Amino acid sequence: MNILKQPFVNPKMMGEMIRQQIRAALYRDIESTKAELAQSTGISFPTISKALDEMNDSGEVLLMGLGLSSGGRRPKTYKLNPDYMTGLAVCLEKDFSFYLILNYEGDIIGRETLSGVLQAGPELLTEQIGTFLARFPSMHVLTLGIPGAVNNGRVSHMPGYERFKDFNFGAFYEERFSLRVQVENDMNTTVIGYYDRIGSDDSLSLVYLYLGKNGPGAGIIVNGHVVRGGTFFSGEVSYVPLSDTQNFMQMLDAAFAIQDSNESRSKLMEAISRLVAVFTATINPHIIIFCSSEITKLDLVQIRNRSASFVPEENLPNLVVSDWEQDYFHGLHQLTVSSMLAAD
Repeated sequence: MNILKQPFVNPKMMGEMIRQQIRAALYRDIESTKAELAQSTGISFPTISKALDEMNDSGEVLLMGLGLSSGGRRPKTYKLNPDYMTGLAVCLEKDFSFYLILNYEGDIIGRETLSGVLQAGPELLTEQIGTFLARFPSMHVLTLGIPGAVNNGRVSHMPGYERFKDFNFGAFYEERFSLRVQVENDMNTTVIGYYDRIGSDDSLSLVYLYLGKNGPGAGIIVNGHVVRGGTFFSGEVSYVPLSDTQNFMQMLDAAFAIQDSNESRSKLMEAISRLVAVFTATINPHIIIFCSSEITKLDLVQIRNRSASFVPEENLPNLVVSDWEQDYFHGLHQLTVSSMLAAD
């Protein structure tokens, strides 16, 4: 091993890494003693003790009292101070903007639905965010979920919302409000939420498909990692060619245009089945998740049977339905908590 190639970690960076581990442990366990934190993090007791004292002095953690004794002095217990920091999670949809306010322990302390901003433009979004900052001075983190491709905080593909074309959410709101800002595609956020809810497993590969109001999209996790792609275009399934003449979006449009409901549904199932076959033959996921308000459990049987005509059935993933809104909001919640706990 060439030591010259190892990244240099200065004392300040090391101190922040230790505090991040303490935050994560206190978030998970709610309350802990110094000895418990040393054991769960693998960090020495003196180092944990010094870091906790500093975090207590700054108000980041609270001394809660005395824990159970094993024979000597009763140890002090600590927890995160819920009022130390606030985070704002925002879901931007065509017709509405949904806001979640979280405290430092990850508890939801407020939720509001305001008018949609995607067609109005950044000015209205900025105004809405500003109202929450005025009410919550401890706001330090902003998470935005948007129906489009995002490249390091900047919109790279969001058809239909020209006022946000090439808009850099991250740079704009970090400068405007001095916040830690993260921006994520709505389907990436949703698959993160589902993945966390079922219990994170680094071996799992998932695809979450949503037809949606803004056109279809997919969130993809492969072996525990979100797939964003070289230009952050991953999951834009509208463009996947499924026949000699039609891509997925065109097949959906043709299905929805049919007056006869049974024939329309059959065409929809055909389009989805072909897409399932594509995912099976490319990334071979363990599970494909569909929105429960769009696809029924009976539909899943039809999709599976039809997909098996394109690829060997034993390779097909488990097909399930889930509550898209619940998964999306849970993903926003988890991303916001992670950002708060990582704050320096």
